[in-house]
Amino acid sequence: MKITNKINLTLSSLIDLIYPKHCEICTIDLNTKEQFICLGCKYDLPYINQSKQTLETLGKLFWGRVEVENVLALLNYQKGNQTQKILHQLKYHNKKKLATYFGEMIGELVHNPKEIDYLIPVPLHPKKKRIRGFNQSTVIANGIYTTTNIPILEHAMIRNTFNTSQTKFSKFDRWDNVKRIFTVTKPELLRNKHIILIDDVLTTGATIEACVQELIKVEGCKVTIAVMAARI
Repeated sequence: MKITNKINLTLSSLIDLIYPKHCEICTIDLNTKEQFICLGCKYDLPYINQSKQTLETLGKLFWGRVEVENVLALLNYQKGNQTQKILHQLKYHNKKKLATYFGEMIGELVHNPKEIDYLIPVPLHPKKKRIRGFNQSTVIANGIYTTTNIPILEHAMIRNTFNTSQTKFSKFDRWDNVKRIFTVTKPELLRNKHIILIDDVLTTGATIEACVQELIKVEGCKVTIAVMAARI
């Protein structure tokens, strides 16, 4: 076993020497112990403080709109910062392994995984999924599953309307753009369950709010939100 591990390590080092991996943020070559981003960039990322006060601030984003149990977010999102660059790489350059990597980190924020029944990624419309090739929320959920072992329930909710990108919409236009676009298809699976709803980024919260509105129509369904990044 030790000899096999040494051989695998030698092969990995040789591959890295011939085909060096680059940091997804600053593009420098990674060493054999680094994954996707270098230690310097990982250290400098704008992490969200996980204090009680910060968690309350995140929760307040939904006050008076929909009832959620908790809101978990890993990184602070601001226009032009490193988080925005990472999200762009994730969404538009097929960086699925990077999404899984950050999903694993998000999973560490879930303090009581045994109290959660399912992970539910915010669904993409099938047409958009075909265009992009994957649902980034599902890939993030895969990472959270790796850390928590909470099962993923991907088809309990569908997106039944194809919407254009919301990046240039105003706050109120975003809310109007996502009204009634989600449908819970398997409410019997969600009855009296506590689920974590997963998305990549929380800005106005319009898309997530539209999802939660449908989920909490199911008897006894409680929702915690987990995102890779949030604007606070």
